[in-house]
Amino acid sequence: MRRAVALTLMGLLACSDPGPSPVVPPGPVATSTPSSASPSAAATASASGSAVQAFVEPPAPPAPNPPIELKMGGAEAVKGESGIATTVEPNATKAAVEVLDKGGNAVDAAVAAAYALAVTHPSAGNLGGGGFMLVRMKSGESVAIDFREAGPTGATTEKVVAEVDAGGVGWASTAVPGTVAGLNHARDRFGKKPLGELLAPAIRLAKKGHKLSPRAAQSLAAQWPKLKADPAARAVFGTAKGKQPHEAGDKIVQRDLAKTLEAIAKDGDAGFYAGAFADAVDAAMKKNGGLVTKADLASYRVKDRAPLRFSYRGFTVETMPPPSMGGVAIAETLSLMERLGAHDAPADSARAYHLFVESARRAYVDRRSVGADPDFYADRVKPDATAALLSGLHLLSRPVDPAKATPLADLAPELAQIAKESPETTHLSVVDAEGNAVSLTVTLSASFGAKVIVPGTGVLLSNALGAFSPRGPNDAAPGKRMASSMSPTIVSRDGKTRIVIGSPGGDTIPNVISQVLRNLIDYRMTVDAAVKRGRVHHQLVPDEVRTERGNDLGDTIKKELTGWGHKIAPSPIPLGDVKAIVLDDETGVAYGFADRREGGLALAAGKAGTRLPAR
Repeated sequence: MRRAVALTLMGLLACSDPGPSPVVPPGPVATSTPSSASPSAAATASASGSAVQAFVEPPAPPAPNPPIELKMGGAEAVKGESGIATTVEPNATKAAVEVLDKGGNAVDAAVAAAYALAVTHPSAGNLGGGGFMLVRMKSGESVAIDFREAGPTGATTEKVVAEVDAGGVGWASTAVPGTVAGLNHARDRFGKKPLGELLAPAIRLAKKGHKLSPRAAQSLAAQWPKLKADPAARAVFGTAKGKQPHEAGDKIVQRDLAKTLEAIAKDGDAGFYAGAFADAVDAAMKKNGGLVTKADLASYRVKDRAPLRFSYRGFTVETMPPPSMGGVAIAETLSLMERLGAHDAPADSARAYHLFVESARRAYVDRRSVGADPDFYADRVKPDATAALLSGLHLLSRPVDPAKATPLADLAPELAQIAKESPETTHLSVVDAEGNAVSLTVTLSASFGAKVIVPGTGVLLSNALGAFSPRGPNDAAPGKRMASSMSPTIVSRDGKTRIVIGSPGGDTIPNVISQVLRNLIDYRMTVDAAVKRGRVHHQLVPDEVRTERGNDLGDTIKKELTGWGHKIAPSPIPLGDVKAIVLDDETGVAYGFADRREGGLALAAGKAGTRLPAR
């Protein structure tokens, strides 16, 4: 397979300027006289009467010997011997642990937490949006569950462009939701508990109410000018007179949402994709100019996909394949850094940041070429395109200068202007006592999605249609899933799950996950230290290295990077919100942490989680 990929790229590389030498790439591109293993090259040599150089893919870097040992413990990490859940919202984490304590597995717990987030974290948790779930069972079986929203029957590129130009919110911005189908499908395939039992915490929170957290209140206040335009949203999230949004500490009761959750608990998918809810959606869409119909809801289907797998420093990384653009970017960034020997650079050095940024920039060039619904690739994207991007031949085809940023015009002048992806998603990670693991990311696209609630249902709808592109393989079509950067990820070695990780953050997700994995694997940090450590971000456009407040890199590093051609752009906006779990391969004991950037809670099942010092 690798040699075949190399040969398909041979012509491209043979006629391109090789540029400067890559930074210490293990296994340089070799040349040789054609042999029977490359018949096309041999035929060319015969026809021309002279030897022709055949490019052979560089071998993958060898795994470290001895193998890397992940660091367990952590002063702020939660230790769990019977499983751990970590989410952005304490009630959702508690719902997951409640299920674990009652004998449910990781999938059951993740489903319960996701339904709870639809109640308590309405800016991103949802019933009316979509997402991706990566499941890895103790047996080693793994699957990437794609329940991204889909284009409704009436979706066209022209309508999507018009909708985005009009503001990108409201009924016309909504796609066919996939979250309910995705969560129910995961439970049907891997869960142990009845659906009604998993929905019980969410129903309870919706009926009895929950106190609005400071973080949720902040998001609500920011979106209130648009939310209050919708009568149903104003009734749920506004004060008694509906003039002001609820504040932190206010009790939010959602009786209509509780009824919808009860219908799902009773009838499964039919409680959402048919019956009263489908009728309400159909009526509201017709009244308000939306595109989603009862037929669209009835025809929605979840897709089980093979995870995108690659190796990194002796570990097997599984992440989300297309329509995710994020998994591809993580894979290419880490794979290129490994070939460049980036792990040999000290953690806090200009060289370490430079090699990461240059690797990420190249990955962000490539990800959009395959970041689309693979069921709609047709002849625009080759079936082996993703594998080709991860081949050593491709990774080393655009060399990284050891002390100079590659100009944007040399990487991808055609991408000088690309649309940004909304960062408002949410992620949760769960492991159970048996070693089953779930990494799950869900979204409404923008914060509070389309800013509309289906009357009588309590369900916020996403504005995911804006995630389609005006042109290229991610253009709009009925039934098609739009691209996303969501990248639930699980790392294993020798058949055992070692890391469960993910993050919200739109375009920043691949870089956030890549850096935390480097902290865990290359720099041997405990899970809390790895997640808390400052991050940088470069997504090609704008052509700048974004830093976080409290992580200004230091004057010496900034001066060195600036001298190499990087523009440093400090920002007060945090990068991601990682929920991560690390497992001890000998004991199965797990250590979890909830990123402080958005808050949340990591909690152990069984006895109250304890915090142990690093070892």
